[in-house]
Amino acid sequence: MKHTSRLRKAARISLILFFAVIVAGSVVRTTGSGMGCPDWPKCFGYLVPPTDIEPLLFHAAHTYEKGQMVVQSDTLWVANEGFLSGEKFQRTNWHKYPKHDYAIFNPVQTWIEYVNRLATAVFAIPVLLMCVFAFQRMRKTGDRLTLMLALGSMVFIGFEAWLGKLVVDGNLATSSVSLHMIGSLAIILCIMGVLVRIAERKGESTLPRGVCTLLILSLLLSIVQMMLGIQVREETDVIAGANSDRSQWIGMMGIVFYVHRSFSILVVVLSGFVWWKLRHHELVSWGRALAAIVGLEVFAGIVLAYFSMPAFMQPLHLLFAVMIFSLSAYFLLRLAKQKINPAHTNH
Repeated sequence: MKHTSRLRKAARISLILFFAVIVAGSVVRTTGSGMGCPDWPKCFGYLVPPTDIEPLLFHAAHTYEKGQMVVQSDTLWVANEGFLSGEKFQRTNWHKYPKHDYAIFNPVQTWIEYVNRLATAVFAIPVLLMCVFAFQRMRKTGDRLTLMLALGSMVFIGFEAWLGKLVVDGNLATSSVSLHMIGSLAIILCIMGVLVRIAERKGESTLPRGVCTLLILSLLLSIVQMMLGIQVREETDVIAGANSDRSQWIGMMGIVFYVHRSFSILVVVLSGFVWWKLRHHELVSWGRALAAIVGLEVFAGIVLAYFSMPAFMQPLHLLFAVMIFSLSAYFLLRLAKQKINPAHTNH
């Protein structure tokens, strides 16, 4: 059916773009660009932010619109109404931005954050199309669950956007940053659920015994690893604020880093078992992919731990972790589908 084919394409594009959003968000975090746009959803009051500070400085005999921002005396000011400025800055025409007192313009950081927001907006387009095609499928086949999963992904995108506002308003509040990752995992589960629901059945056999337990452990461990990684990332931010020498950061880490590093051994062992169990199954290519990505994740972790935490490797480390979670979730959802619809599998 055309609507199912379109739904599959929209879901796949959504998943690929979401990985890009994950990387963009990590780049924002790694470069310290989270406050590159101090307001939300605009950026310094603009739909498209400036490339230099000149438009954000106060100018005499200049027409300002309501809501326009300027940086004056290390403070972010917002125009109360539209007006023509005089020779000097008059505070009666302005009010301090009420959410926080951050007022630094760094064009590189501003545009990194702005591109991150654009990536999120672009990602929402195929997700919206996925909802439309899922609705068409529901009308033709009565498949309400696929529509609910597609709509769920849209709801969680809205949740993520709301969290993004909280992060900016709270000047990168730690709890909000952590919740961002949880919302991201929920979006992945919804998209993976759609892909599994509409997967073509080609006489697939049941998964080997024991794989379910391994996959559950792998999924739970990937979640634990990402949560630990977030804590390591937050600790890194604190250390970076006190010491700019990356070569010393690992030595300043707490116990969470070492727990996170040790857990990687379990991830390797579990992925190896999954690949071994699937070596004669038609899903063996997925098993190989999981093992390969785990290998890349461990390699990225080694580079970070022993080569002074290069900034370029941090987004890749997070991307590989999310991909491990995604593959584990795909396997589990596919197994759950087999148990619900045993008539569609060959024993």
